[in-house]
Amino acid sequence: MATEDEPPHFRVLGTFEVTRGARRCTPSAPKQRALLALLALHANEFVPTSRIVDQLWSRDAPRSAVAALHGYVTAVRRVLTPGWGRSRASHPVLSTRPSGYVLRLEPHQLDLTRFRELSRQGQVAMAAGDCRTAREKFTTALCLWRGSPLADLNDTGMFDHDVTRLEKEYLELLRNRFDVMLCAGDGHLAVFDLEELCQTYPCWERFHEQLMLALCQAERRADALTAYARAYRLLSNQAGIEPGPRLKALHQLILNGEDPFDRAHRHERALSGLPPAGTGSP
Repeated sequence: MATEDEPPHFRVLGTFEVTRGARRCTPSAPKQRALLALLALHANEFVPTSRIVDQLWSRDAPRSAVAALHGYVTAVRRVLTPGWGRSRASHPVLSTRPSGYVLRLEPHQLDLTRFRELSRQGQVAMAAGDCRTAREKFTTALCLWRGSPLADLNDTGMFDHDVTRLEKEYLELLRNRFDVMLCAGDGHLAVFDLEELCQTYPCWERFHEQLMLALCQAERRADALTAYARAYRLLSNQAGIEPGPRLKALHQLILNGEDPFDRAHRHERALSGLPPAGTGSP
């Protein structure tokens, strides 16, 4: 059972949620919830009062906006720490600074911080050639993603820029995980997900490339060529461009009947115009 001394935990990778132990304590009032979500997105950073006011009132703030904000902050503090009162010198989580506020959180208290740290660890492992560890880190990070960030606040339009940025981080993480799956020879397990991503994000050429490679690993070379033709149509219709050099190079390799992977299950050498593994120096 949650106690007043338990620290709150924040989740922004999906609907916005604040919990203490097993108990939810997300503010129900829209402005208070939006205020706390904004501070959570910028945890441990100073957020000026002027920026908060602009975002909460979409740059059309009433004269009473700052006074109203002070009231929201007090209400949020009481939700976060029920035992807190005006007599206390400072709040343990939401601190006041001159002309602004800071939400002070430990890394384990915010899903976004954990998501980014796991992604960073995965990238380090991938760069070191440790695809198994990289895959574990990426998979754990993806488990934190529950859907569109701040989904319950999307209608406000207040967080459109933040949501776009976070979704790009998510797609980059997916791209990295598919790379390590291909590295391990498990591309056949990624075909279905990649087909959906290629339809949803037709201008992300890397997903088209990964789908073609995954189909090759699944011994479906003809389907890989079909995937290229589909990518060509999507890029042409939606962006007015042809596939880039990497995608064209991969297409040519498959047409030539060559193996797009070298001994380490990587394809960068082949796409750079270097001889496929086994035809040149190791």
